[in-house]
Amino acid sequence: MHHRAAIKQLGLSRSAAGRALWPSLASSRWHLRTATARDPLKAKSQLPSCAPRLSVSRSFSSTALRRNQFDDETGTYSEADHEHAVISTFDLFSIGIGPSSSHTVGPMRAGNIFVSDLHAAGLLEKVDRIRVALYGSLALTGEGHMTPSALLLGLESADVETVDTDYVPKRFEQIKTDKKLFLGRELEDGKGREIAFDYERDFKWEWTRKLPQHSNGMRLMVFDKEGYMLATNDMFSVGGGFVVNGALSINRPDSETPSSAEDAGLGLSEVHQQQTEGNSGHPLDLAENMYYKEIRREDAAGDRRTGQEIKPLEGESSGLLTSGSEVGQAPPPVTSSSEDAPASDRAPGHQPRYPFRDAKSLLALCDKHNLTIAQLVYENEKSHGYTDEQIRDKVFRIWEVMDNSILEGVQAPPDSTLPGSLKLHRRAPALYRRLTRGLYPSHATQGTETTQAQLLSESQALPSASDASGTSTLTTTSASPSSGRKSLATRRSMPLRTHGSFTHPVLPSPRRRTTFPAMDYLTVYAMAVNETNAAGGRIVTAPTNGAAGIIPAVLKYTIEFVSDDPERDILSFLLTAAAIGMLYKRGATISAAEGGCMAEVGVACSMAAGAFAACMGASPQTIEQAAEIGIEHNLGLTCDPIGGLVQAPCIERNALGAIKAISSANLALSGETGTQKVSLDDAIRAMRVTAQGMRNEFKETSLSGLATSVPLHIPVSVPDC
Repeated sequence: MHHRAAIKQLGLSRSAAGRALWPSLASSRWHLRTATARDPLKAKSQLPSCAPRLSVSRSFSSTALRRNQFDDETGTYSEADHEHAVISTFDLFSIGIGPSSSHTVGPMRAGNIFVSDLHAAGLLEKVDRIRVALYGSLALTGEGHMTPSALLLGLESADVETVDTDYVPKRFEQIKTDKKLFLGRELEDGKGREIAFDYERDFKWEWTRKLPQHSNGMRLMVFDKEGYMLATNDMFSVGGGFVVNGALSINRPDSETPSSAEDAGLGLSEVHQQQTEGNSGHPLDLAENMYYKEIRREDAAGDRRTGQEIKPLEGESSGLLTSGSEVGQAPPPVTSSSEDAPASDRAPGHQPRYPFRDAKSLLALCDKHNLTIAQLVYENEKSHGYTDEQIRDKVFRIWEVMDNSILEGVQAPPDSTLPGSLKLHRRAPALYRRLTRGLYPSHATQGTETTQAQLLSESQALPSASDASGTSTLTTTSASPSSGRKSLATRRSMPLRTHGSFTHPVLPSPRRRTTFPAMDYLTVYAMAVNETNAAGGRIVTAPTNGAAGIIPAVLKYTIEFVSDDPERDILSFLLTAAAIGMLYKRGATISAAEGGCMAEVGVACSMAAGAFAACMGASPQTIEQAAEIGIEHNLGLTCDPIGGLVQAPCIERNALGAIKAISSANLALSGETGTQKVSLDDAIRAMRVTAQGMRNEFKETSLSGLATSVPLHIPVSVPDC
């Protein structure tokens, strides 16, 4: 009781401090506004004032703004210090389309949210015109990231998880040609509305402006047939497909002048007052959907909206353990059946069964309850309302899409090019054919099966088998001596292409290639996913699209070469990776517009390293060490895509990230647990500070680095295979 009372008192003191920072809360731009004029010109002139700059610019790496002297000096505020890190695995890993989670998936989801809010407010049938504006990184790289097509199809209520990837570019061109946009076309009740839409006039690119809350900003405004503004909202795609927005701001026709300064424009006053009466010291609607991906707020209940205030008092070691469990007591038995769990644990909207806020508290929970990280995440998913069957179905659906994205990448025509100004050649198909046709004699596959059969069959593409002693052996087939001689003769008949003089004292080295099949398979798997992503195909945001190849590549490698029980390892891998991703989502960022490529490839490498270690039987402490190594050597990685396309250096960087993940896990597995000097929490804090110190030119803007060093008319990559 004393502990709970102290926490309550701590929360009250924080809320008071937070409210002091928001004296003009009622007049902020998130409140609903009232029209003061019925003149279309005046109404239009009001648009820039719909979002006045706040006195405090808040980064979306947190959901609450609580600052103290230490934060002011170092700028190292993290909501990980205040709220638990648990979000749903199925929000962190979500199915979408390429090429970008923040610039494609997020805008499509934002368009859906905006139309859904209009429909809920009864305004959709009154809309006659819409105006869309992109700001910051969205404007600078949006064209190459296919942001316009994604946003416009989102306004037509297309579902990012199920939309036909071939339909998106065709429909986009049709919208521009016909100059018609069908708002809410896919709404269940069929109450969409077709309006006139001139892409050149109504879709604006604010290249030189950035909204104060986040670089990936969108402003959407709708007008009636007389030109009066009906509603507006600012939305922010904060990475990983997550979208942040406030309450829809609408004009109230029944009130010409506000009754007071505080009540100016409260069209939905009751709803908004409820949203601002929390104890977190900020408008709850400002970022309440930062940690879930439902289109409608009511579909995401309770703890999936905002985390609970559970920061332990000073001096407490383990902290975030479940209430009701005294230190020293035996851990309660954990069962995979929801029937045996308390009602409070499995009811949707309740606090997760095992809340953790950082890696230290996560490891403490694993030790106290004798759970692996994957088991702990599994139990938390059940507290989100999922059944055992639903969790397994969702996890295996995620893996199915990952596997299919690899398949689509290696089955593409070898001489095909990716869309965009770079005309980048696909490399995964040719590399995969080299691997599977017997480039390495000791790792050749039998027969002449098709690419699809080789990739899908676990027994064809170098499967692993377990003997009675439990050790894994690699099943291989050896080429016959005659076939080997024939292959050798064929290679020797080709002209030598060595560059250099043979009369020089320093002789040139002959052309040769080391044989690292494992590394090459990791490379081709990762590149296949990212080439599928670059072409606008269907992939899994893991945790972003720009880094979508790393986790599938390492998991595919694990299943094909290491695992003796794929079903077990798929669950263990993805749930462990999700736990690590949650720590970055809460403690730092997974948005390249905030943290550069270390927020994408760096985080994915860390997640894959820890997950691979888990599948190798590592302890939670070793998993944490592997994840730390994975991010430590990606700190400061910039995001400077050439031509604003998620192609160069993104595709190759995913291949290297997958290799680095395996190396990080092996380093941790070969070391002694507890001897490392840098913890995962330390690395996440370093990542946050590094992101704050990076120049904006290196945060997904294509304003520096490779993006400006490589002329677009020069081929970036010509495959030699």
